[in-house]
Amino acid sequence: MDNPITERTPLVIAAEINMITCQTKKILLAGAIEIGRRLLEAKDLVKHGEWIKWLEESVNYSRRTASRLIKLYEEYGPNFPEVSDSSNGTPVSHLTYTQALLLLGFPAEEREEFITHNDVGSMTKQELQQALKDRDQANQAKEQVLQENQLLKKGLETIDSTISELKKEHAKAATRPTNPENINAEAQSANNASSAGDAPSAITAPFTHNLKTEHDPDAHIKYVEKCNACCKTIADTFFDLTTALTNLAHIDPNLKEEKRKEANRLIEYMAETIKEWPPPKKPLRVRS
Repeated sequence: MDNPITERTPLVIAAEINMITCQTKKILLAGAIEIGRRLLEAKDLVKHGEWIKWLEESVNYSRRTASRLIKLYEEYGPNFPEVSDSSNGTPVSHLTYTQALLLLGFPAEEREEFITHNDVGSMTKQELQQALKDRDQANQAKEQVLQENQLLKKGLETIDSTISELKKEHAKAATRPTNPENINAEAQSANNASSAGDAPSAITAPFTHNLKTEHDPDAHIKYVEKCNACCKTIADTFFDLTTALTNLAHIDPNLKEEKRKEANRLIEYMAETIKEWPPPKKPLRVRS
């Protein structure tokens, strides 16, 4: 039985036109690549300084057009099948001329992966442009996260250094005088030792937080406001820290875990320190 004749409708005709258009664009790319190959061959043969003149007089191409065609050959030529070879199913073989031009900026390996992953061969020009735009934005976001991670890393290194210094200061503070009477006693003891011929010892100022005696009955209001402001700063900074760790987890989970542990050490140190603050004063042993 003969196959029934397909009814000629506008929809069928449009599909045929679109198919022929797509095939024509692919043939155009194949032709452009072949022209690029021959242009490169001619460029090596034309005398130095006469290339532009040869293009204009011999093939009526501008330098820009010739460079673009040569670039197409250099980027796609080795992987592009012959026009008559329909068995070659490489991703590049499904591109149109316009698609190939838009993808020229990709490294070869990355380009082939992008073509396969996004089914570029079936995209319109606008869809491909949007996909490229989305990719660029994703790369920019990734780069920004990496930069933020570097800043976070430097910040945590500074914090670790500060913690180390604070621990040393706290260790020293335990042996320092904490009130004027003991300071005077220590100084007098040192003077007595010096008078007796002993080498004088240096008296180091006690480790304090710049404590001030307030006579204003409303002074507590200022310090309450200061405490509130500091707590808000800590909360905001903690939110920024968790955001950075979340972003870092998508890029490098191992590095994220390293930074999380560093931050956790700092938080544990702060929590332990604030449990009893100010720290209890230890009596100074004065030499008799």
